[in-house]
Amino acid sequence: MAISLPKLRTATSDPRPPGAPGAVWDAFARQAAWKNWALVLLFGLLVLSLLANVRLAARPPEFVVVENPGGKATLVRRGVATDALLKFLADKTKPPEIVVVRFTRDFVQLAFGINSSTIDANWPQALSMMTDPMRERVAKQTEATKLLETYRAAQVRSDLAIEDILLVEETPTLLHIKITLSRRKGPLLGAGPLTADHLAIDLVEAIVPVSSEHPDGLAVAEWQIQELPAESPTAPKKEASHAP
Repeated sequence: MAISLPKLRTATSDPRPPGAPGAVWDAFARQAAWKNWALVLLFGLLVLSLLANVRLAARPPEFVVVENPGGKATLVRRGVATDALLKFLADKTKPPEIVVVRFTRDFVQLAFGINSSTIDANWPQALSMMTDPMRERVAKQTEATKLLETYRAAQVRSDLAIEDILLVEETPTLLHIKITLSRRKGPLLGAGPLTADHLAIDLVEAIVPVSSEHPDGLAVAEWQIQELPAESPTAPKKEASHAP
C-alpha cells in the first residue's frame, strides 16, 4: 500500500513587522510599487527630452540673421533663403559707397596732411582707423624712425588736394582703394619756400563689424605709397617709404 507523504514546504517569513495591521502594510507595499514605476517613467521622459534636445541642437537655424552697418538685423527663413537672396542680403551689410569715400578721405587727411601743430592729435586718430596688425606695425615704424619728433621739430604744414578715389577691386571682406593726391608743404608760420609732391596711395580696407572703434565698419589693413612725377601724374615714379 503506497503511502502519500506530505510535500515539504519552506516556511517564508512574514515581511510585515510584528503587530502591523495587514491593510496598512499592504497600502505601503502598493505605494512603493507605484513609486518605482513613477521613477522609471520619469527616467524615460528625461531620456526622451535629452534626445529631443540633441536633435534640435543638430538642426540648422531656422532663420538667417543679417546685420547692416547701422546695426539693423534682417531675418530670413532658411527654407526660402536661396543663394542669390543670401548674397543680396550679404551685399547689404557692406558699407555704402558714400561711407567708403568719407572714411578714405578722413584717413588720408589724418595720415598724410602732416601739420606740426596737430600731428600729436591726428596721428593717433589715423592709427585707430587701422586693423590691429597694421596699427602695431606702423606704430613700431613710427617709433623707430622718430616720425613724430621729426615733424614736430620741422614746424611745417601740409595742404592736401585729393584728385581721385578709385575702387579697384572688392571682395566680401576687403576693398582695394587707389587715391591720387597732390601735397604742398610749407612753413607752419610765416612765408617761406614751398615743396610739392604727387602721391598714389593704395589702401586695402577691411570690412569689420561696426563698433565704437570702427563706426564706419572699415579699417585700413595695408597701404602702399608711390611718388608720382609731376609731369605724368598717372605713371608711378618710385615706391616711397611706408611713412607718410
